[in-house]
Amino acid sequence: MEVWTMYPWVILGVAISVVLPIVRHALPATPSGALEAAAPPVWVRIWREARPDLALGLFSCIVGLLVLAAMGEQILDWRAALLAGYASDSTLQKLK
Repeated sequence: MEVWTMYPWVILGVAISVVLPIVRHALPATPSGALEAAAPPVWVRIWREARPDLALGLFSCIVGLLVLAAMGEQILDWRAALLAGYASDSTLQKLK
């Protein structure tokens, strides 16, 4: 398949890798009612967690394109492209 038909799957893999940690950190740590009243709204917590990861995710899209270019004919279907995107962003997240 063409690189351009695989690249949206790479971007989806990057998106999954970015969204999972954001959701995990945005969830409240304890279900206590007293802490719930003092906690900021969910969208505020999500945005606080998302800002650094979104910038890294954009960079990961470029890295994913480089991975596709390097792998060439070895990426044969959408599953491999999805994993390439997820792995490229996950690796960069661990390096930050």
